[in-house]
Formats: sequence, C-alpha cells, structure tokens
Amino acid sequence: MTDAERVSTEDWRMILMGEHPDMLRERRVFRHIPSDPRCKMCLAPQGGLGGPIMRLFGYGRYPPNPQLCNSCYRQSEKHPGGAEIEITALFADIRGSTGLAETMSPAEYSTAVNEYVRVASHAIREPNGLVDKLLGDGIMALFIPGFVGGAHASVAVDAARSILRAVNLPVGVGIHTGPVWVGFVGGVDEVRDFTALGDAVNVASRLGSEAGARELLMSAATAAAAQVPTNGLDARHLELRGRTDPMDAWAERIAPVTSSTG
Repeated sequence: MTDAERVSTEDWRMILMGEHPDMLRERRVFRHIPSDPRCKMCLAPQGGLGGPIMRLFGYGRYPPNPQLCNSCYRQSEKHPGGAEIEITALFADIRGSTGLAETMSPAEYSTAVNEYVRVASHAIREPNGLVDKLLGDGIMALFIPGFVGGAHASVAVDAARSILRAVNLPVGVGIHTGPVWVGFVGGVDEVRDFTALGDAVNVASRLGSEAGARELLMSAATAAAAQVPTNGLDARHLELRGRTDPMDAWAERIAPVTSSTG
C-alpha cells in the first residue's frame, strides 16, 4: 500500500466511524438546516427549505444513489476506496413470494410489494441506516457507525422489528454484525456503487434466507452487540450454505400491529 493509499484508507475509516474532523464540521452545521431527507454521510439537507439552497453549493442528490450527495460523491472520486470496519447488515424479503403472487393479480402484488418496500425503507432510513440494494422483493441495508452511531447493532434490530410490525406480508429478516469493507466500488463508465463487501454481508444474506415468515433471525454476534435479552427467543444452530462452520443465531417471532377502525 502506498502512502497516498494509506492516507485515503485512514480518511475513509474516520468517515465511516464518524470521526473525520471535516465531516464532523459539516454535520454540525448541516443538521441545523431544514430538512429531511439528508445525505447519509454529511447530513446535507436534500428536501424542504434547505434542499434548493444546498443544491446551489453542489450538495444536491447524487443520482445513482440519492441517499448521498454530489459533494460526497466527488470526494470519492478524489479519494476512491473505503476501509474495513464493523457494521451490521440486514436482509429482508418476502417468504413464499411465488405462491403469494399466484393468489393476487400482478397489479395487486405490485402494490403490496411497493408498500412493503416503502415501509421497510422508512424504517431503515429514519435512523440513518442505508438502503444498499433492492433485490426484487428483498432489501439489503447497512447500519454504519458513522451514520447511525456506535450502537449500530441495536439500531438494526429496532429497524427489523419496525419492519415486521408494520407490514402484513410474510416477511423474514436476517441480521449479522461483523467486519466488512465499506466504500465505493466500480468505476466502469463512471458507474460507482457505495456498498459493503465481506463475509459478514454474506452471513446476513444467508440468515435472511433462513428466516421464516414474520421472523427476525439475528446472529449471536448481533444479539450480543445489541444486548438483546435472549430469554424466550428460539436458539438456532445453523449450517449456512457456502460456509464451513455452523453459526449460532436467535429467532424472534414478531406479529404485525394492525390498526383498528370504527
């Protein structure tokens, strides 16, 4: 690794951990300017009264990923890359989606999925989690310390519970906490994606596949990091596809909160 690459990696680590002095300065100023939604990295407002003003200074939404602003993207062009940190990753998708779609018209199924994605995205983004990808009827989300704070595992667990309480579809959610590489990847024809790569992301994806309908399946690492009381939870010892070693996890059943009328 060259000196320039080492400096860039350390800068990225501080940004992703919420410790970089330049980012902290921007966040202190921008959090007082209305209003949401905001760039997940620098908190530049992208809506309300503040959005048009910030766009004049180059902080408008970055089109390929509107959760970030153009200014933060330009910084990634000057200092491409990322850093290895601990985060919590979340995967949520609909169980038995093929069978469910058979019981509904295409328009009805599309409406139901769109509402689920809207509700889930709000639960993820409200505490500054990052919706990384939409995977058909699935969602991949990242809870990064510099965006959501040091208690990223707890924030992810709360977001998962909010999703399962708010939707009436048979959704399952998997969560895992561990070290990953976070940063910008790509660069082909100016396509660059902000994402996370590593075994912890793969494990979260596998847990999401293993979770039953209306079930939150969290790894033992996430349960410990989030200090989740495990009394009453279902202990699982899982053989995950593609992994040599089995993994301990905890399953929590969560019923939807239905609104009453009349």
